[in-house]
Amino acid sequence: MKLSLPIPSLCHLCGLRIDSTMGHHLWCPHCHRQMALHIKRCRCCGLQLETQADKCGQCLKSPPPWHQMYCLGDYQYPLSTLIQQIKRQKRYWLLPPLAQMLSDLILHPAPMVVTVPMSWHQYLLRGFNLSEVLANEIAKSAPQTQLMPDVFLKHARSPMQKTLDKTARLRNVRQAFSLRQRPKASHVAIIDDVVTTGATVRHLSELLLDVGVEKIDIYCLCRTPK
Repeated sequence: MKLSLPIPSLCHLCGLRIDSTMGHHLWCPHCHRQMALHIKRCRCCGLQLETQADKCGQCLKSPPPWHQMYCLGDYQYPLSTLIQQIKRQKRYWLLPPLAQMLSDLILHPAPMVVTVPMSWHQYLLRGFNLSEVLANEIAKSAPQTQLMPDVFLKHARSPMQKTLDKTARLRNVRQAFSLRQRPKASHVAIIDDVVTTGATVRHLSELLLDVGVEKIDIYCLCRTPK
């Protein structure tokens, strides 16, 4: 009689064998610990704090236009590697556990979530908008949360933010996005995969405030450290 042995699951990050303690077979406990999910962060900008305060000095001095930012960790290994595998290699199956981990951090979910759009040629090039896919996963894990698509419009002729420095990003983003329709809620969360300087979510938040939205949160997988 020929016995068939199960094929072991290997970590998508380090390649080592995975046991069953993670609840999935995508990455191992060692790589999970490197995600540093419990580091103290400023509740407004999402950057790491060296003290036990809720907000950093910059946000106390000049608060952003949103109420709170939720993120899993810094945009560095291993989270950055997982995000690049999703974006460039279309490994969509890596996203649901990341989305669930993010949802678990949000104590009071917004009743409506909106996404950061892509221009049509960026969408054709990649084939999907990670912000939208992430939003769908979060909405599925929070039944009281509704996804409202196409709230913002991305203008095709504006340069990509990642090609610009901080000053140019702030100037470019005001020409890159406009409001297409007003969200049907007073408390809204903007979902993006990675927040770098915060210029994009700042401008989108200002657009929402201009049409009467009262409270805005930011949900993102990663925050780029200073």
